[in-house]
Amino acid sequence: MQMFRLFILLLVSTAELWVAQSTDNVAYHQIRKKYDYKKVNDTTALSYVDLLIALAKKEKNYSELTYAYQDALHFEPSGYRKKLYADSAITSAQHSCNNDLIASAYLGRGIVSYFIFKDYQPALDDYIKALFYARYSTNPYIKYIILYHLGVMKSYLGYYDEAVSQFETCSAFFRQEILKNNSPDILYNMRKGYYNTLNQLIYCYQQMGDDDSADRLIEIGKREIPKDLDFVQLRSYFFKSEGISKFRKGNYEQSIADLNRALPELVRVNDFAGVSVIYFYLGKNKLAQHREQESFSFFRKVDSLYQKYHFFFPELTENYKILLENARKKSNIDESLSFANTLHKIEKINIEDTHHLFIQFEAERINIEYSSITQRYRNILFGVVAVSMFLLIFTINTYLEKKSEKTYDVVLAGVGVDIERLKNDFSPPKSTLSAEIRNRIRKNLQKFEDEKEFLKPNLSLKKIAIRVGTNPNYLSSYINTEKGMHFNRYLSGLRIKYIAELLAEDPIAVHQKTEVLAKLCGIASRSNFLKLFSEIYGMSLQEYQHQCREKFAANEDLN
Repeated sequence: MQMFRLFILLLVSTAELWVAQSTDNVAYHQIRKKYDYKKVNDTTALSYVDLLIALAKKEKNYSELTYAYQDALHFEPSGYRKKLYADSAITSAQHSCNNDLIASAYLGRGIVSYFIFKDYQPALDDYIKALFYARYSTNPYIKYIILYHLGVMKSYLGYYDEAVSQFETCSAFFRQEILKNNSPDILYNMRKGYYNTLNQLIYCYQQMGDDDSADRLIEIGKREIPKDLDFVQLRSYFFKSEGISKFRKGNYEQSIADLNRALPELVRVNDFAGVSVIYFYLGKNKLAQHREQESFSFFRKVDSLYQKYHFFFPELTENYKILLENARKKSNIDESLSFANTLHKIEKINIEDTHHLFIQFEAERINIEYSSITQRYRNILFGVVAVSMFLLIFTINTYLEKKSEKTYDVVLAGVGVDIERLKNDFSPPKSTLSAEIRNRIRKNLQKFEDEKEFLKPNLSLKKIAIRVGTNPNYLSSYINTEKGMHFNRYLSGLRIKYIAELLAEDPIAVHQKTEVLAKLCGIASRSNFLKLFSEIYGMSLQEYQHQCREKFAANEDLN
């Protein structure tokens, strides 16, 4: 059985459209009554759906034809045929000239790509097309469900701040609709939308290290989600999240219990992505309990799922690092090569996905933020004025600082002070942190570096401090004294080093555009990225890329 969640979301995305159908289409309504009680992937419904499709084609009723194709998608168990029905729904929706239908059809195909095939690139393409048509819709529901799916994509990319903002907006809408006196069907779908959104918020908060916010939402889910069969899968996602939360707090036995409560339902609906996460954290729990044989059986299960489905969450790369380290420790050359090769493939896929999704999100951002040419020019004009003012202020301040510095040097020289010796006598202040605090920060900061969390965008001193279990002042003091640099330089150094190593090792990455490389390491500004690279490596990015290309070419000649 394919993933149940897919079809629930498809029903959510089209529920209000179905309710809004004209009651004049009696024949369609009578046929649909024959199967509207049937479950997901129940192929016995398809014969009635075929009647609907034939009737709609004969009458050239493209609205009903779109609904029929979406019904077929719901009951068809084959992923390949689902995609065909989704394509047909888009074609018929375009003929209907109904923006709501077109938006819903594109959204439906995007959901098929995402939940069935785990193919992020075409999924995002369809979500953005759906957003374009939904802009002209008077139905707020379709807009919020698209916003939800775009948030899922942003969380996959690591844009957690942006994703949280979108999910909070969606949850507020769904919550408001739940409180209204809606029909049972609409209420059911709104609840699904609301709890799915809470689940995504929990994921983002946990990735950001905000455990308090995540735990608060977990409690809401456990308390409010109905206990009937229709919500079993959603409850399982909350148990999974609670298991992860318990692991992070060191409560390993309870974490294992929660994860095992979540596992059976996700296995039943073939949510291999969610199952992979559970196996990974079961392995981490066992490893923390020094039960290595059990832990590695779970890490290998994660590998088995990847080999079968060729899908992997970026944050689970640690799974292969653990397996690779263990294989090297045991001098198992075959496994070392196998795990290293898989890890390389995963990182390559992540680069390609990130490149495509980033470009598409930039296009989507333009569509959302710039609604008219007039507004665009206003923003450009405002930017020019702001930059001009900044440059003017910066120039004045620089002049005043140099003048003040020169005056100070003259005064020191007048009283016989050796200025250069005085400057060299200054040294960074000694750390006032206790040995216990320094050791805790050192350990957690090393984990932060090893797991390459510095690649996430929009990082701040406060966010990293939360991640390493301290406060911003302590972290800043530690970096200043132990690393010998300020926070921004430390973070930039990690990011630039990652890109330099990537370019030196990956012949595909060496041909990527500057904007993509900057985004990959979490640096938003192209110019800032180029400046930092030159400062740290003593050459321009273009020079470094040229050297790497020459090295790869020489290696190919040798082979």
